[in-house]
Amino acid sequence: MKISPDLEFSSDVQVRMQSILRGVLLISEVACIAFQSLAADATNVESQVAGDLAGHLQPFGFQRPASYPIDEISDAFSLSPVEFYSNYVVTRRPVVFRGAAKHFKAYKDWTKAALAANYGKLELRIEPRKDGASGRAVGELGMGRDTMENFVKTLETSDNYVVSELPVPMYGDVELLPCMSCGRLRTMVSEINLWMSGGGTRSRLHRDAFNAINCQLNGTKDWIMVPPNQTDNVYFKASSDWELGGLSPVNTDSIDLKKYPRIRNVPWGITTVEGGDCIFIPGGHYHQVRSYGFTNIAVSVLFSRLEMPHAFGFDEAECDGWTPEFVPLSAVPEILWQYPGHGMMTMGNADGSTLTAILFTETKGKPLKKSQFLSGEDNMLDMPDKKTARKAWAILDTDNDGVMTRSDALNVSRDGWRLLSRIAEPFIVYSNSYDYEYAILEHDMLRTILRRALRSHKQMDEGTFVKVYTDVGGGSEYFGKRLFRALDTEQRGRVTATVLQNGRLETALEPYLVTEEDDGGNHFADGDGEDDHVGEMEAADLLRRVLGQDQTDIEEDGSLTDSERDVALDAYQERASNVNTLLGLDDDDDNDDDGGDEGDEEEDDEENINAVYRSHLEKIRAESEEVDAAPYVQEELVEVTPQEARRKTEL
Repeated sequence: MKISPDLEFSSDVQVRMQSILRGVLLISEVACIAFQSLAADATNVESQVAGDLAGHLQPFGFQRPASYPIDEISDAFSLSPVEFYSNYVVTRRPVVFRGAAKHFKAYKDWTKAALAANYGKLELRIEPRKDGASGRAVGELGMGRDTMENFVKTLETSDNYVVSELPVPMYGDVELLPCMSCGRLRTMVSEINLWMSGGGTRSRLHRDAFNAINCQLNGTKDWIMVPPNQTDNVYFKASSDWELGGLSPVNTDSIDLKKYPRIRNVPWGITTVEGGDCIFIPGGHYHQVRSYGFTNIAVSVLFSRLEMPHAFGFDEAECDGWTPEFVPLSAVPEILWQYPGHGMMTMGNADGSTLTAILFTETKGKPLKKSQFLSGEDNMLDMPDKKTARKAWAILDTDNDGVMTRSDALNVSRDGWRLLSRIAEPFIVYSNSYDYEYAILEHDMLRTILRRALRSHKQMDEGTFVKVYTDVGGGSEYFGKRLFRALDTEQRGRVTATVLQNGRLETALEPYLVTEEDDGGNHFADGDGEDDHVGEMEAADLLRRVLGQDQTDIEEDGSLTDSERDVALDAYQERASNVNTLLGLDDDDDNDDDGGDEGDEEEDDEENINAVYRSHLEKIRAESEEVDAAPYVQEELVEVTPQEARRKTEL
């Protein structure tokens, strides 16, 4: 081997050098193979990651094919109550009744004109659409309350939709399906709900406490169904084992698989319900709903969880001689919670079968003794004191022998169950009342706004006052006029800054001191679930609006980072301290006419605002302990191919 023209090595040296060269070549070859292997592994890893993130930031349903079958029945007369209970209620399987609601008078008669003419003065509970501009539902009667006449008049232009108890005068237009026309399926109906919108609404993934048959009268809905044994995979959080309804924190419009990776394991099915169809949604069954059509109307019949362990169950003998027939709701006096069309609603109240299941689950099915019911610092239904608990026991122990049996529970009257529910859950659900606006508007913020507006204006007529209340305070015209009348006690048609001196403003604003804690959470069974949860999510939506952020910019569970929290607090304080700008006034117009030390009062205002909103934000940040609140879980269903599912999702 020659290295240079003038230099040669001995044969031994050449042999050694050739050996070294072969070694180097071998090492190079091994390194090349290793590199190719690593590159292939990296490619496989990337492919695996890509596969794991299939459907990332896409709507729910894009993460895996539909595999959960949903039965359909074309003849509602063909399914008996016994078959319905055995095949669907006990097994917690959804089923669609094609064309069943076409038998209802409502299907033919509920046009917008007819609703306004026949039921125009009836009052309905309203909520804001998820994508609405205002974020608050304001109707003719204030926040959260509208008349039928006004709602249908503004249906296609409003950001509101109806989620309300169906007023009793409308009962004759809606019917129970034949499969619910006898026995406890008929006598254990809890409440009837009405859903109305201009279409384009959608719910979050959620579950409801009651069983429900939802009948579509106009428009179209897509129902995405998820089995009830998927609690962990949908990241459901409950505050107790008996929180039977509630929301998943997952944003179903854009699934973040990095944050919620188990979603890819969730089996799901989809069905489309057209006008005239009904669908059975088992209690505790996770679902998401999307509505379409310029006028979308549905009625939901909620009935008791008879299938739960230790609940009332179903006695087939009560349906001996059953004749298939549709039964008007007006012929079902046993409906537990009924709303006359005016006054306080009762959406979400408990029923006797559920309360019985709770009590006897605690005793593992054994009879309940009075001493057990009243024992401990907290009694079994978490009532406020022993006196109240004794009143409840008097209702439950129908034979007054000191022991409550299942027979006692079955003998409790409907009035007894209504009274017991009010005793067990004494809080006011403000969204069911005329006073919802008091619970939503913040007292300290409204007080600051009105004080500074009065200093600036010296006096305000009703029009100006209501404009300040609505445009700056965020309230409704109806409540703005009520507040104006409360301040204008002499009926002079104006309010002056003297109300700051004589304490009249403080007195008039006392109703707004109510807090969200008093609201009781508003976790009611709805049968459709279009954002019916007030409380933490309401506060989170308010923060989004103040921050000018889209829904996706804040965590789906409403939590905020420290920096977002500080920005939100600054925004709230800026809003309160710049009322003049919002009113279009000059700073020079802000005079201190109430005789006090304005600087000190403003500092107090800011401190109040600080306390209120820091408390507000802290509450949003608090996370509930994750508990599997579905002890009654059906077995895993055998998955079918996408071709066997009714259709793939095209959201």
